[in-house]
Amino acid sequence: MQKISIHDEDKLKEFLSQNKIPPFRYSQIENAIYKNFITDFNKIETIPKDLREKLKENFFYDSLEIDMQKTSENGQTTKILFKTKSPHPNPLLWEEREQYEYIEAVIMRHLTGRITLCVSCQVGCPMWCSFCATWKLGLKRNLEFYEIVEQIMYAAKLVNEQGGVLRNIVYMGMGEPMLNYDNVKKSIDIATAQKKINIANRRVTISTCWIVPGIKKFTLDFPQTSLAISLHAPNDEIRSKIMPVDHTYPLKDLMKALDDYVQKTNKRIFYEYIMINWVNDNIILADELWKLLKGRLAHVNFIPYNPWEWTSSDWFKPTPRFIIEKFQNILEKYWVVSTIRATMWDDIDAACWQLANKKD
Repeated sequence: MQKISIHDEDKLKEFLSQNKIPPFRYSQIENAIYKNFITDFNKIETIPKDLREKLKENFFYDSLEIDMQKTSENGQTTKILFKTKSPHPNPLLWEEREQYEYIEAVIMRHLTGRITLCVSCQVGCPMWCSFCATWKLGLKRNLEFYEIVEQIMYAAKLVNEQGGVLRNIVYMGMGEPMLNYDNVKKSIDIATAQKKINIANRRVTISTCWIVPGIKKFTLDFPQTSLAISLHAPNDEIRSKIMPVDHTYPLKDLMKALDDYVQKTNKRIFYEYIMINWVNDNIILADELWKLLKGRLAHVNFIPYNPWEWTSSDWFKPTPRFIIEKFQNILEKYWVVSTIRATMWDDIDAACWQLANKKD
């Protein structure tokens, strides 16, 4: 019999029922896992020994292993490289081997005391955004919901051991969340459940390349959860050159879906705008940007471009700070709120769009 993740509440409750185990035992197991961070069935002392043995035989805690963990020099950021096993894709090999897949998560400790985790939802990414390191991996597969939860649990336990509390989760790591919607949804449900990880819904943010059907489902399922849009250009012409998704979901379709989201949730949307010199930082685009967003509940995050491995010196370059500030000043003039995101973790290749399973 194939073992089941201990995070699968439905399967665990079904197992307890089939074995005529009282329902209150689930609450004890749940408390041990999510509140006490116990990761060994033998150490759940609130349940009988025979139940512990049954759990060991039928369930598992971790499908991920820690391959590498690295903290930035200033101590603010920790990048975690997780390893997961899967069957080798080529059955014609003369001997049976194992292939390891890798995903990354990043813990960010802000100077305000807020601690945020950036999680991955896919192995690789299918979006082919030209400024992002993850695209070179391609898409290998979607992560299961429990693989996303395991990232969160590991980070929450680590932060707890260091005397802190994980307060925020952003789905901004490897992968496009809206293309793995069901597993992302289930992971959010676990992360925000009061008796489980207990992250407030408003402290969870989903970042998408504007997959319109996913945004529509998200609006209905998570009215309290925050939404971030990878915008990066105020028109289809420029955006389609750096983000192929624009050909499928043009700007007019996106803005309609976002207007519906705001109407139903009354929540501000975060628009991410990576600043790439001579690509999307012409000052004329600042005028297009404020015209696009004026009157909408919007907050623009200007993000300095972070070079990554294999970036050519003749290819993308960061926009100078003074030009980013000019963009910000123009938006401020027309009452469009914006910030310039501080880059504090590029020394360990953990900054935005640098996640590419690099080990050193």
